[in-house]
Amino acid sequence: MSTNRLYDSLLSLPLFLGMTRYDFQNVAGKTRFDFQKLEAGETIVEEGTSCTRLYYLISGDIKVITQADDYGYQVEEDISAPESFQLERLFGLTQRFTHTYVAKNNCSIMSVSKQEIMKLSDEYEIFRINLLNLVCTQSQKNNRRLFRVPAKTLSERLIRFFESHSVRPAGEKIFHIKMTRLAEEMNVKRIYVSKALNELQSEGLIQLERGRIYIPALENLIKR
Repeated sequence: MSTNRLYDSLLSLPLFLGMTRYDFQNVAGKTRFDFQKLEAGETIVEEGTSCTRLYYLISGDIKVITQADDYGYQVEEDISAPESFQLERLFGLTQRFTHTYVAKNNCSIMSVSKQEIMKLSDEYEIFRINLLNLVCTQSQKNNRRLFRVPAKTLSERLIRFFESHSVRPAGEKIFHIKMTRLAEEMNVKRIYVSKALNELQSEGLIQLERGRIYIPALENLIKR
């Protein structure tokens, strides 16, 4: 990759915000960045894989697949560049990916090893601050979810379930989940879940199929 293109790629990364061009030149000269071109359908990272590298989607679209712990249901969502892959999994208690990432179309991926990340953090204060900001921001957002006003209706609880089980609170989502399992998650009878989902479908916010709930735009569902 040319030097100018490398600079552009690094500039799109929140981790490198605030760095000078001189710093970029040093980073590009000392740090090993790996670049990949992937075709539609190729798996980039699988759930359960040890997180030893930071992956970053530079261009294109990917499908993110998340499984329940007991594999009782699955969530698929489409995400467009730019996007990093679970930065918080590089460190901490569980250093493994919890999502599977698959190329939806032709896309470009940049990755850098954990060792290189640690060296950059040691050498550049702005990089270290950016790293801490990203991890802390995510932690704070997750913490605030616990203190939101409780959902008042079953429909609101279902919407909250879809939102909390998505990587991003927007865009296209597909929930592969049976009505009986969703009723268990809501702790209500299946008939009530069916009625609430059909109400959302009548408003054009979701589409129901056997064992599958398609959400065209989660942001519209959240704003309901």
